[in-house]
Amino acid sequence: MALEIDNALKYLSKSLSSQRLSHAYLITGQEGSGKEELVIKLISLINNSSLKDSFQDIVSESVRVIQPESKSRRIKVDQIRDLEEMFHQKSHKNQYKVGVIKDADRLGEQAENAFLKTLEEPPDRCVIFLVTAYPEQLLDTILSRCIKVPLMSKKSTIADNEYGEYLRNLLSNMPTRGSVSDALRLSKGFAELLRSVKDDSEKNQDVIRKSESEKFSKTTDGKWLKNREEYHKAISQSRYLAERASLFEVLISWSGDALRQKEDIKELDFPEHSQYTKLLGESLTTEDLLNRISALEELRSDLGTNVQEALAIEVGFINAFANNSKS
Repeated sequence: MALEIDNALKYLSKSLSSQRLSHAYLITGQEGSGKEELVIKLISLINNSSLKDSFQDIVSESVRVIQPESKSRRIKVDQIRDLEEMFHQKSHKNQYKVGVIKDADRLGEQAENAFLKTLEEPPDRCVIFLVTAYPEQLLDTILSRCIKVPLMSKKSTIADNEYGEYLRNLLSNMPTRGSVSDALRLSKGFAELLRSVKDDSEKNQDVIRKSESEKFSKTTDGKWLKNREEYHKAISQSRYLAERASLFEVLISWSGDALRQKEDIKELDFPEHSQYTKLLGESLTTEDLLNRISALEELRSDLGTNVQEALAIEVGFINAFANNSKS
């Protein structure tokens, strides 16, 4: 049964107070369910430390966070081995060693096998939190060794941030029966948005890197800090790709809302923009809308390969948004 975040915290607090803390927890739930918030609160509780704002802030000598950091957005086996190395170091002031695996469904095959060994023979005073919206993608042997904590989903808008809102505004101003020039104009706006996402991701991660370097420069060797530079670059790229994927969900769901309104379905992804998606549904046929969605899905798939991003987006937007004709 899915839990609200406060109930999940109470449940796990009892395990800690009764000294029945498990070595591995699987925290699941859709985006916006509070998975990260719960883990941060639990780490503060376990180690009697100050409450932090994000996963980035909880990294310390006794806490590590690993997440996809490659172009393929996979968690690599070397990341798991680094985590294991930390687990076997002496605990600081009797604190627990804590490992957080964000987007655990992105574990590569080698990483999963390496991680399974850690679960089978967990070190003393170590706790692992696997965080994912897609637990079904993990090996059964991993699932069976974790205490499952499913969180209730909260209704949230896709890409509920400044980037998503900017894109929704672009779509609101797009003619329903667009020409090639309209498609190119939208493509240009989308490309500029992606550049902003990438720049912001790089700047934010660089701030974190500098803060981490100042924090650990006197207690950690230079090799580790050098490796962390590459780590932060990879995290920045991974976050960019995740944000790009979220923006594609906006593009696809926009046409999806138009299809739903054609069928008089009330549940919409963007109800606040229903006047625009209703007009789109009235202007295009079901086939047109399905073709638009198919073209966007194909573009999203192509961007996962070694294509030139800007050119692929330009061509893909022409295929998706131009030459729609009502039959």
